[in-house]
Amino acid sequence: MSNETNSIIMDNMKDNVHELWVIEGRPDLEADCLDYCYENIHTPVPLAMIEFLSQHCSQALSSQDLEHMEKDNGL
Repeated sequence: MSNETNSIIMDNMKDNVHELWVIEGRPDLEADCLDYCYENIHTPVPLAMIEFLSQHCSQALSSQDLEHMEKDNGL
């Protein structure tokens, strides 16, 4: 592909990621997500974004985790 075609594809992908991004105040994470989408260019953008966020959120705490922590600490 030509550089112009690659540039158009990259610009379109950047626009797609930005339109779908809902985490406010984290442009750094959005940029990392965009890089992930670039690296997985043959994966549809929404699916690549889900994969990226799933990998990054595997250590996140759920409401149930917080409730168990609260009970364990006697709060």
